[in-house]
Amino acid sequence: MPAPNSSIPSAEPIDLVTAMSRARVAPGRAPAASGRAPTLRAYKPSVSETEFKKRFPSPYRVQAVTIYEAARQGWATDRSYWQFLAPFQYVSPKWGSIDIPKDFYTDFASVPPMLHSIIDDDSPIILFPSAPHDFLFTKRESDGTRGWLPNGRQLSLTEVNRVLTEAMSSCGANLFTRELVFNAVELANEGIRDEFAP
Repeated sequence: MPAPNSSIPSAEPIDLVTAMSRARVAPGRAPAASGRAPTLRAYKPSVSETEFKKRFPSPYRVQAVTIYEAARQGWATDRSYWQFLAPFQYVSPKWGSIDIPKDFYTDFASVPPMLHSIIDDDSPIILFPSAPHDFLFTKRESDGTRGWLPNGRQLSLTEVNRVLTEAMSSCGANLFTRELVFNAVELANEGIRDEFAP
């Protein structure tokens, strides 16, 4: 995540996966023009700003967790963690409101390095959607189960992963990228499937 007030280069919006397929360039293999690193273009929003704010109505306020705090919590120190400074919300057209409380900790998207050429951990198409996904992965202290909505309904692992891809569609992710992410999270979490609804 860039520092506040940093100057970030911008370009006209483009769908990265489509552009790479049209150019017949494999992901992560874009040729560098004049010896410099290739310039990545911005993602194009897939919904209007009004519609986006219906899905993500709350301000996005997080603070980085230091490596020392992560170690104190017993978390892996090979990634970044973030703490929500205010409540955050995703309103799913299918499952309703998913409310992330103030002080909730997340590592956002845990994208494997081999997929970074397609989608990075802090990509705009996965950053916001990762919050409700991580929240639904939180274990309930009472019974160690996961996937609980505020209305008391428990989702299956597949449904929780569809919350992620549904939210990604509002953030500009195309079908190929959403399905790639869906299959990756299904496979990566197969061992905890029984902690969700059947």
